[in-house]
Amino acid sequence: MHLCEGTARPLAPRSTRAMDSFEESFAYCHHRVGATLQVAVAVDGSKVSKKALDLAVALANEKRHPDDATLDVLHVKDPHAPAFLSAEHIEKECALRTTGPDLKVDAKFHALAKPVDQSVEHVLAKAAEARDSDILVVGATGLKLEQGAVHADSFEVMGSTCDGSLHRSDVSVAIVKATSFDTRGELGGLTFLVATDDSPAARLAFALTVSKLATFADEVHVYANRDVDGSPTSHPDELLKHYKAACEARKLTCVTHAGRDHTTSVADDILKLARDIGADVLLLGTNGHAGDEVVGSVSLKCARSAKCTCVVVKDPRA
Repeated sequence: MHLCEGTARPLAPRSTRAMDSFEESFAYCHHRVGATLQVAVAVDGSKVSKKALDLAVALANEKRHPDDATLDVLHVKDPHAPAFLSAEHIEKECALRTTGPDLKVDAKFHALAKPVDQSVEHVLAKAAEARDSDILVVGATGLKLEQGAVHADSFEVMGSTCDGSLHRSDVSVAIVKATSFDTRGELGGLTFLVATDDSPAARLAFALTVSKLATFADEVHVYANRDVDGSPTSHPDELLKHYKAACEARKLTCVTHAGRDHTTSVADDILKLARDIGADVLLLGTNGHAGDEVVGSVSLKCARSAKCTCVVVKDPRA
């Protein structure tokens, strides 16, 4: 149908327009995310980086994702490291954690040199970007905090590499805590929580979850409140219907949650829900990116304060 000059475009009912908008946005995000899961993980020999590797292996395991999932294990070499922290030793340790009777992972180890004028997080970010990774998995704390024992087991502590990756990487970042659930050898039964304000970045986080991360054995929870990182969501119950339908179309178990406690901040509400449902992975979208080093306030608080693994999904269009 062509519209003549001076003729008003007929408006569809509000619910139909919302569905069209959601479906169009999700279709874009699904196209942007693609089918193949590409995971990068940073390892330095610390306890938390081993836990990060276990999560990356669980996500990239071909028994969970038969569509050619890949895993790039990234280690930034330290020429002054003792023998048990050498690149050769860490590569052998990683090989042991990426092989086994229930593991089928296309894993490649990369020992990366660090120029004197670059930080570790810069080297990791560029390596992940060069490999077109969907997610860069990092431990919240590394060897410096672990060896210094300055509250290294606290879930609210972030090391410089983790904090730098979160703020400066253009790749989405998964932050694994010392308190994150053990996922070694995990093939299913993970609980994902996606917090959304229906912004493009939040839709991208949801698309990443249902298109690449979750399987039929997992459970996907979707949370919507008045706002997440500043965008108003005036009708969370109506909005959540579209997310639930998208999950069900992919035969995924979905549980929805409208904002429950308006007396607390959105971040605190999300964190409480993550604890209540025993979330393994919390995902939030952010419009922040490497160019301005901005990460939304809700995403940043959840990344710092969640006891579970938190994935901050970056919108490449931001």
